[in-house]
Amino acid sequence: MTHLTKVTLTRRSLLMASTAALFVGPLFARATNAQARSGGTLKIGRPADVSSMNIFTHATVEDEIVHPMVYDTLLYGARNELGYEPGLAESWTFDAATNTYAFTLRENAKFADGSPLTAADVVFSINESKEKSTNYKGLIAGIASLGATDARTVSVTLAGTDNLFLSGLLWVYIVPENYGGMTDEAFFATPNASGPFTLTEWTPGSSMTLTKNPNYWNAAETHLDAVEMRMIQGDNERLAAFQSGDIDLYENVRFDFLDQLPEANRHVVNPTARTMLMYTNNYRAPFDNIDARRALSLAIDRSAIAEALWPGLSTPVQGLLMPGTADTVPATSGTWDYDPAAAVAALAASPTPGATIRLSAAYIRAVDEVLVQAVQSQLEAAGFIVELNVSDFNTILGQVLGNDFDVWLIGNTTFGTTAAEMFNFYASAFGPLGGWNLEEIGAQLAEYRTAPDAAGRQEAVRKFENLMRETYSASPIGHPATVFGVANGVMGLETLVTTAYRLDKIWLDR
Repeated sequence: MTHLTKVTLTRRSLLMASTAALFVGPLFARATNAQARSGGTLKIGRPADVSSMNIFTHATVEDEIVHPMVYDTLLYGARNELGYEPGLAESWTFDAATNTYAFTLRENAKFADGSPLTAADVVFSINESKEKSTNYKGLIAGIASLGATDARTVSVTLAGTDNLFLSGLLWVYIVPENYGGMTDEAFFATPNASGPFTLTEWTPGSSMTLTKNPNYWNAAETHLDAVEMRMIQGDNERLAAFQSGDIDLYENVRFDFLDQLPEANRHVVNPTARTMLMYTNNYRAPFDNIDARRALSLAIDRSAIAEALWPGLSTPVQGLLMPGTADTVPATSGTWDYDPAAAVAALAASPTPGATIRLSAAYIRAVDEVLVQAVQSQLEAAGFIVELNVSDFNTILGQVLGNDFDVWLIGNTTFGTTAAEMFNFYASAFGPLGGWNLEEIGAQLAEYRTAPDAAGRQEAVRKFENLMRETYSASPIGHPATVFGVANGVMGLETLVTTAYRLDKIWLDR
């Protein structure tokens, strides 16, 4: 357990005041209409490695960037009303009478070894995902039957109206049928790529190299020869590597480092589909009581935190489902207002006034020392006795999975471009871990799944957000943006609200 000296928001505000005037929304406006050039190697500095090359354990933002570059998907995430666009499937049709989709694959689809990528491979991949995916099989659980109509057509019949299914296809990564005669373990060690890049070299925790796949169906529009990724966990070390030219793309720039990057070299994702969240363990005291949860929520001055830590670079609290994703809407009842007097009264009225709680956090993705200490200070003002438990992310996650936590301060980022992925995650993972009302959340997710139109989907989301605000099952703090450092000559970077980006869209002008 690590105890840190308290600081105030005022100190952070003073440190950042000189840069606040620079933050005016998306700042990345490079001349992407210039003629794209092929060739070259992009060098990326990352705060963390992929969790695995096994597609069924997809778990991190890093996975979300690498996996679809090696393993293609039928649909791609997109910034549009639907949240997705055609990928390996060039088109699809839907028969409402039978709840059946027919997906037509790209005519020139191949694996990296030159073998054809066919509907049989897609059927195999979907079936494997239904059985083995740890995070996403719930999104495609509504499949009643599927098969290959011909070499290029996949037919999928759903059990009924299902608004989770198409979003679920964003995580069905296409591999060869029966893994090309290999075991799945052997295949994922040396995958036969279906995406724009092949895995050339990987030293876990240190570096990874991807090389252009000449047999990818859109290889003509994939401009980079290779991508080198270096895992640089230290914030200062990543900044130094970018400033020295050792890396071209600097992921997750700390907000207090922004004044060290020229404005032209910043790429801002705002809104970012991320929620800074206080996730309570409602299975045990004090947070098994609604008054204690209410006290925790009312104690947090969200506006002051946003102004001091993320000036001009955050979205006000909307809810637990992230802004910028399709179908998300704010709650219409309940409150996450700041009311310190009411917080003190609520904790005093709970069965555990003056409760000692452990605030757990890992310094990653906008969770930093000052945010943790600000939250600690505000909770203590309400009457909580707060012990800090700061460690690496995997350690904190292990404690949460083992029910060894009181409140977890986390930057929770959705991987999905619609409400479906995170809604499903809250119902299937976060809800059970935190002791939420699973019956109500499950009913709301089912309503979302079967809604006949966008209005119906949004009403289901609104019911979920209302429940969260009324029962304080978890308390959001804010939705801070994400900033990338981008070197001169790096062109074509396009980020989703999830902060994911496609390497095959990038090219070098130098």
